[in-house]
Order: sequence, then C-alpha cells, then structure tokens
Amino acid sequence: MEVWIRPSHYYLCENDGPMPFPVPGSMWDRKLGEKLYADSMRFFRRVDELGFDGLLFTEHHYGPNGGLTPSPLILLAAATGVTERIKLITLGIPLAMYPHPIRVAEELAMVDNLSHGRVIAGFISSGAQSLFAYNVPASEERSRYHEALDLVIRAWTEPSPFEWHGQHFDYPCVSILPRPLQVPHPQLWTTATSTEGVQWAASKRMGFISSGSTAEAIEALAYYRGYAESECGWAPRPEKLGIAREFFIASTKAEVREKSEQMMESSGDAAFAGLFRDPKLAAVRGETASTRSYSHVTKQEDRTMHRTRDGALNGHFIIGDPNQVAEQILRQRHATGAGVLIIRPELGCISMDQAADGLELFAREVLPTVHAS
Repeated sequence: MEVWIRPSHYYLCENDGPMPFPVPGSMWDRKLGEKLYADSMRFFRRVDELGFDGLLFTEHHYGPNGGLTPSPLILLAAATGVTERIKLITLGIPLAMYPHPIRVAEELAMVDNLSHGRVIAGFISSGAQSLFAYNVPASEERSRYHEALDLVIRAWTEPSPFEWHGQHFDYPCVSILPRPLQVPHPQLWTTATSTEGVQWAASKRMGFISSGSTAEAIEALAYYRGYAESECGWAPRPEKLGIAREFFIASTKAEVREKSEQMMESSGDAAFAGLFRDPKLAAVRGETASTRSYSHVTKQEDRTMHRTRDGALNGHFIIGDPNQVAEQILRQRHATGAGVLIIRPELGCISMDQAADGLELFAREVLPTVHAS
C-alpha cells in the first residue's frame, strides 16, 4: 500500500476566535506567511527523505483552510526543487474555475518535465468555496469541468494542432509545448461524493479516492469498482483506489490521550467553523447539491465530525501509537480494498515540524508494514 501525505497549508494567525470567511487582507501577517512557506519547503524535503510515496496539494480560496494554496501548481513546481523521488500530486485542481484549461495542461506538463515524470494529475469538482470566490455559476460547474478535462487530455496527447469548439471553451488552434514526460500523460485521479461524480470518474478510468468513514468508503469504492466493471469495461486494481484520512500518531498511548483532544478541538474551531456558518457558502452549497444524488451510499455523512472523537470511532481519523495506527490501517486496507492511503498529519495546533516528527515515527515503525500490505 502506498502512503501519500497531504499538508493542510492552513493560514492561522493570532485571533481571539475562529478565523472568519473570507479572511480579510488585514489579517495577513507577511512575516508569518513567509515563514509558513519556508516551513513547507523543509517539510517537503523531509517527507521525501523519509520514504513516503506521494505529496499531495489541494486548492482553496479566501478561507483559512488551505489558505496558503490558492494555486497548487505553484507549490507543485516549488516542490520539484526540494524533492528527488516522491510523487507530486494535485488533488485537486477544480477545473471549472480555470478560464483556459490549456494553460493547466501546459503547466502540468512543465512540472512533469521538471520533476522527471513524478506528477500525478488530480482534478476535482469545484466546491462552494471556489465557486463563490471565482463567481462561477453552480449550474455550469459540472459541464465546464467535464469539457475542460477532455480538452486537457487531448492537448497532452494529440500529435497535431487541432481546433476546439465546445460549449464553454473555443480555440481555433491548440498545440501545447512542452508535452508531459510521461506517456501518454500523468495518471489521473479524482474524488467525488455524488453518484454522478463516481460514475463519471469510472468512465474516465481515473484513480478514485473516498474520504468518508470506513463504512462509507467501503460502499463508495465497491460502487466505483462495480460500475467500472459493468458499465465501463475495466476493473480497477487496488493501486487505483484510495482512502483519505485525518491522522495523529504518538509514541505512547498516554501521549495520544494527552494531545489528541486539544489537537482535534483546535483543528475544527480554528480552521473551519466560519466556513460552515457562512450564509453565502451555504447558499452555493445548496444550489450545487440540487444537481447531485447519493444513491450509491446508505447515507451521506456529516463531514464536520471527522476531526472529533466520533471521527476516530468511525475510521476517518486514524489515531494512536505505532501499533494502533498500523492495526487501523491494515484493517481499513482489507475492508476497502484500497491500495493508496492519504493522510493529513498537521491539524490544528500541530506545526509542520511537529507533524514531520510524527511522520518520522510513522516511517520508522509503521511504513514498512503498510508498504508490505
């Protein structure tokens, strides 16, 4: 099983309460921001040296969550200079937000060459936060996303200049340079919660990640496999299936008990409370949900609880000493059939250096067992 690391890239500054949405420019601390990016570069190098399989970059706008990554492509490029072997992954780029998908194709191809073929291209549906920030109508999101991906793939693979006249994008000539180093192009991955999103991902033969509880991941990945086999003519292997988890490890059970409650509380309160309360995002979220169904799962779960004790009980939060962590991962690996584990190690009050210390413990005492599973 591969293990990919997803840095949170929060922007949290001194504040008496939860960070607001949107975060006003007056709250930007230039020295803190500069330090956080420097910390990130050091973290990337250390994760690479520890032997993990992938570094994953997300995209967020205006909020404290992922506040340092409005452009995962820039961090992806920066990471090529401080890493040597680890896969560099976007999960993901919300393609509906980009007015020119061919620029995304060009820039990912550049990074694939700079990294000597280490890029994995992850694309996702645009959430309410991105739709609001870039003022993209929720009614157009799905069609823009799907057309954009088709255009990106053709731009990577078409040997001759071609015209593109679509619903949302119109070009008299497309002929990008450079081309990706990987042939025909980097691996494609995505995540989705709706039935329509899961079906579309299977039709494109993308790697697929579930971020729900163990029970939800079992259902979602089973549905993905079944739909791919029955409707799309291919059978996803474990290396095309992933589960995303919140994560905390400590040397002893006593240390886990001492630190985990504070960490989960600070993660939820400081980073996300403003987002879930914001009426503008709630309105966009409601409009988006009206075009989606969830018939492939027994119920759609409340994602806000994953950073709580309930999240630890339902499997979304992997937490414990090395033996407990290894046991939880192997149990979920067996239950879901996933061959990729994505963990987010720096939550709430945990700094990137502290997260890297935990990953060093994980790499030494857990990673060999996980790699062998």
